[in-house]
Amino acid sequence: MTTRRAGALAGIAAASLALTACGGSDSKLLNDGTLVAAMSGEFQPFSHFEGDQLTGFDYDIAAAIADEMGLELDAKTGAFDSLIQGVKSDRYDVLVASMTPTPERDEQVDFTDPYYLSGATVFVSNDSDCQDPTQLDSPAIGVASGTTYETFLNDEDWVGEIRTFTSDITALEDTEVGRLDAAMTDRLVGLFQIDQADRDLRVCGEPLYTEEPAFAVREGNTELVNELNDALAAIIDDGTYAEISQEWFGQNILESDAGAPADDAEQTSGD
Repeated sequence: MTTRRAGALAGIAAASLALTACGGSDSKLLNDGTLVAAMSGEFQPFSHFEGDQLTGFDYDIAAAIADEMGLELDAKTGAFDSLIQGVKSDRYDVLVASMTPTPERDEQVDFTDPYYLSGATVFVSNDSDCQDPTQLDSPAIGVASGTTYETFLNDEDWVGEIRTFTSDITALEDTEVGRLDAAMTDRLVGLFQIDQADRDLRVCGEPLYTEEPAFAVREGNTELVNELNDALAAIIDDGTYAEISQEWFGQNILESDAGAPADDAEQTSGD
C-alpha cells in the first residue's frame, strides 16, 4: 500500500470516528457515556417534578436502565406531542415516556419490548351516574394532546367533544371541577391521582383498551434497541424493576392484570 493511499484511508477513518463521536446518523448514542432520555414531566406518577427535581416511575426506570448499561443518565422533558420529533432530530437517545407503539408512531421511531401493562380508562366525578362511558350522552372528554387516547376518541361516535391539554393531570382536574364530563388517561395515572392527590373522581366502566408502552429510539438504531431490551430484561431479572414498581404503584405493573379492574383503593400506594 502506498504512503499516499494509507494516509487517505487514515483520514477517512478519522473523519468517520469524528462523525460518530458527534452523534451522526450511524451513532448509537448522541454523547459517549451518556443516555439522554426524554419524558413529559407532566404525567404523574410516571414523570413529574417535585420542586425542581424530576422524579417518577419513568425517571427511575430510565436511571436503572442507564446504570445497567454503564451510562450516566441525562433526563430531559418536553411536551408529549413533541417527543417523537425530538428523538428524530437527535435531541434525545431514547423516549422513556409511557409511549404506546402504534402503526403511525412505528413509521417514525423504533420501539423496544414493552416495559409495563395498563389500560386506557375514563374517569368521571364522583357525583356522575356514568357506569359505561360509551353510554354517556355526547360527553366533553379531556385528553392529553398527541396521545393514543385522543386518536381513539376521534373514531368513537358516542363522544361529543374532545378537549386537548398538555397534561393528563389538567384534564383530570377539569373533570373534577365540572368543566368536563370525563377525562381519559392511563388507569394507573387516574388511580394515583385519586389515591395520592385525593381527587373527587372515580373510574367509569372497564378499560376501553389495553396498553403496552415501550421505549422509543431513532428509526434504524437497532443496536440501541437491542441494548435497551437487554438492560430491561436484566433489571427485571435482578428485581430492580419490581422494587421501583412497588414503590410507585404497590404492585408489579409488568404483570398481565396491571391494567385490569381491581379494588381501586389497593391499586396504588406510591410515596
